[in-house]
This record gives sequence, C-alpha cells and structure tokens, in this order.
Amino acid sequence: MIIRSRPPAVGEFGWIWIALVLLVGVSALVAPSAIGLASVYSMLPFASVLVLLAIGQTLVVQQRGLDMSVAAIVTIAGLLVAKFSVLTGSPMVGVVLTCAVCGAAGILNGLLVARIGISPIVATLATGALYFGVARILSGGSAMPIPPSLQALAQARLLGAPVLFYVAAVLVVVVSLVLRSTVVGRRFIAVGSNIAAARAQGTRTAAYQIGSYAVAGVCYAIAGIALAGFIGYATPTAGSSYLLPSIAAVVVGGTPFTGGKGSVVATAGAAMFMTLLDQLVLSLGASPAMQLLAQAVAIIIAVSIRRLPNPAKLLGRHRRLA
Repeated sequence: MIIRSRPPAVGEFGWIWIALVLLVGVSALVAPSAIGLASVYSMLPFASVLVLLAIGQTLVVQQRGLDMSVAAIVTIAGLLVAKFSVLTGSPMVGVVLTCAVCGAAGILNGLLVARIGISPIVATLATGALYFGVARILSGGSAMPIPPSLQALAQARLLGAPVLFYVAAVLVVVVSLVLRSTVVGRRFIAVGSNIAAARAQGTRTAAYQIGSYAVAGVCYAIAGIALAGFIGYATPTAGSSYLLPSIAAVVVGGTPFTGGKGSVVATAGAAMFMTLLDQLVLSLGASPAMQLLAQAVAIIIAVSIRRLPNPAKLLGRHRRLA
C-alpha cells in the first residue's frame, strides 16, 4: 500500500503567520534595526493598542458591520479617564466609568444599526462625528494629563515586555475562547453567518448585533486608556490615525465582511504584522505617505491571496490526474 503524504493546509486564517515570518525575514535583511530587541520593545505598546482596537472591529465585522467611530471612541476614552480620575479622585474608578461610557457609545451604534436599520458605515460615521465633538468639548482643544498611577501602569514592564502586551494577549485569549467554546459564542457566529436562519430558530439576533458594538466600545476604551497612559496625556485627536489600521488588521487577518467567520487570534497576528510593516517602512527612511501606501498594498495582497485557489487542493488534483 502506498501512503501519499498530503501537503499541510494553510487555512483561511493561516496566511497571516506565513506573512509575519516573511516580513521578519525581509526586515532582517534590509533593516535589521527594525527587529532589534530595543525596537521590538518600543513597538509592542503600540502594537498592543492596535490589537485591542482590532479585536473590537473584528467582532463588529463578524456581524456584517463596520465601525467607523473607532477613532473617536479611542480619543474620547483618553479624555474621559483623565476627567473622571480628577472628578472622583480615583484613577481606577475613572477607568471603570470610562469603559462604561464607551460601552454605552457602542450600544448607541448597535441600536442605530440593529433597531433602526441604518447602514453600519453611515451610522458609525455619524456617531463618530458626534463623539469627536464631545471630545472637543471635554478637552477645550488642549491636551489633558493622565494620572501618574495610570502612566506607571501603562508604561510598566513584566519579564522585559510591556504590560500592555499581556493585557492584549489575555483579551485575545478570552474573546477567542468565548467565541469558540460557549453557547453565546456559537450563537454569535450563527447570527453573523445567517441572520434570517438564526432569527427563525428563535435567537434574539438584535441582542448579538448590539452586543458586538458594545463589546467593541469597551475594547476601544481599554485601548484609548492604554494609549493615553503610555504617552502621558490625552488629546482631542489621539485616535485619528487608528481607523484605517484597525480595519486593515481585520482584513489582513482574514475575517471576511460577509459575517460569521473570523479569528481574533489571526487579527492579533495581523495587527503585529501591520505595526512591524510600519516600523520597517519608517526604518528605511520613507515618508508617512509611503507608510499609508504600504498598508494599502498589504490589504490588497491579503484580499487577493484569499481569492486564489488553495495550493493544497491544486496539488492534490494534479496528483490524481497524474
């Protein structure tokens, strides 16, 4: 009996890890400083912030949505934690209240989409403009200092790596386990895959749609607090540069806009990929415009790869024909 080995299947969420390894290899050849220990440690806090944002965006996309208010909620989170910490005299209370307010902002997004029926892009663009307006009012157009205790926590390191990296990793694991191993997670995926079928089975589909935006709002809040704490102050434009990267990480990670399927683990890998790509481009002395171009090319390649035939299937077909 002849045993024929099968080529390993990459899977729709496996390409990002191959791409990440290739990017590390390219960086080692053309810009070794980009992956030096000091560079990686300085990159991880910002990569962690992007991971937190991309987790929330992934959940929304799995419900066939798209959250354009992410930049505004990140911005308002930093300002709120600064304001609440002063008003309550407790940074931890400020963190809790900030997460609650941003979760409520996410619920508003979800209600507009699931209950009123507004297109996700239109609804979240409108609320994003509203939240940016609130941010302007809160800040008065100037930066606000973050309490020293929050700065110390956001800038702390554990075993050499930033604490923010561990926070992002824990959230990735928790969300992934909930989606894969719980009834709520399986229903969440079912609603995103086929809302009509889920509704016919008696599932409260609106609750899962609204819940995705609510959890996303909390993820954005954690990211905004972490970003403000790491920098040391909150500004009315802090999150402006994170809208495209948050969407790019979801796309490059392999989560389709058709809903249902998705992987927050692959999204986290894509966030690391996008951050390292930005660092490589900057290490080569390229302009910020080239940084945006590199992100666009990465998105196009990621989408194109998923539309190509599976190499394993092609190889298997070729062997059968032979």
